[in-house]
Amino acid sequence: MKYRKLGRTGLEVSEIGMGLEHLLPQKESIVIDTIKTAIKGGVNYFDCLSGKDFAGDLETNDEYIKLGKALDGLRDSVYITYLANANRSDANNFLDGVKTGFECFLRELKTNYTDIFMIAFCDKPVEFERVTGDDSLLAYAKKLQSEKKVKFIGISTHSSDIAHKAIKSGDFDVLMYPVNPAFDVITNEEEYIANDLGKLWDAAYDYNSDNININNTKETKLIRKNIYTECVKNNIGLIAMKPFGGGFLFRQDINTGFTPLNLISYVLTQNGVSSVILGCINPQQIEEILKYYECAGDELDFSKAMLNSRWNIKGSCQYCNHCLPCNAHINIGQINRIIDNKTADDYNNLDIKASECVKCGECEKRCPFDVKIMDRMDLAVSLFE
Repeated sequence: MKYRKLGRTGLEVSEIGMGLEHLLPQKESIVIDTIKTAIKGGVNYFDCLSGKDFAGDLETNDEYIKLGKALDGLRDSVYITYLANANRSDANNFLDGVKTGFECFLRELKTNYTDIFMIAFCDKPVEFERVTGDDSLLAYAKKLQSEKKVKFIGISTHSSDIAHKAIKSGDFDVLMYPVNPAFDVITNEEEYIANDLGKLWDAAYDYNSDNININNTKETKLIRKNIYTECVKNNIGLIAMKPFGGGFLFRQDINTGFTPLNLISYVLTQNGVSSVILGCINPQQIEEILKYYECAGDELDFSKAMLNSRWNIKGSCQYCNHCLPCNAHINIGQINRIIDNKTADDYNNLDIKASECVKCGECEKRCPFDVKIMDRMDLAVSLFE
């Protein structure tokens, strides 16, 4: 397992994290064995979503009881999140319901704090206003933080508009956001998720890369990928969810060659991502996922699947490093990241800068996405040198 810093929290989280939504309803023995298998494999980040908590105000929750038994004696070796539903239907008793759920969470896990209090499922402007105003869910989370019951505060959304609002607010340490090749290229998401989140998948399915010219307009076109660079610039931890698009990317009628392993590779290659959250429901699935660290490079190579898909963005660097080796020993992918993030300090710390480019063109011959690499190196020089 490898670990990455989670933004300004300073937490060193496992690149592969675990979502518990579909595991917790399983038999207790399966829940315990699966979580212990994950921890043994190095997983230390757990997204502790319980559907029962979302369903009502429970004084007890058998799913949290199972989780507490699985983490018995291991609490200090893992990071856990509590997810508070931003779109609960009980508007009149909204905060009371969240408070009951959180107190139950701490009690059943036999802990006195959660590492991250995540305001979850916040996908509409009205929901964002509701959870961030006076006497709001955010205010409650900050109160818990002052009481040391919460270390950091995060927000989960599928909407780039809400993500931008959250980043700009400065109130959130962590953003949980969908990252996958199909969602990343959507440019007209607002018409799809205004009233029905499920239509985000329709936007991905309807997308046609033939209609997009990305070469010189990456920042204005790839609005969802801009979220990643904003997280980097604002030092916000980025947790990637939906790496498989809810299974969407494995549909028979798509069949481009995407696999769980090359999609994990894709997600972990994107700017700012600290951890990708995967849902596993038994120890065998965890063991299969952790083979990621034993695989040959071709098994993790997502470029062929990208090229075969409708979501192929020609001219946009995917940081896949097929351009290497460089005759001048330039780390081309890293410089492209720095350009996209506009992080001058990172550029200044490079041993070999873009101005060392000898214009041999070998990198462009190898690039599967037709990136104008020599032009990008000139851009880096003009921006940073």
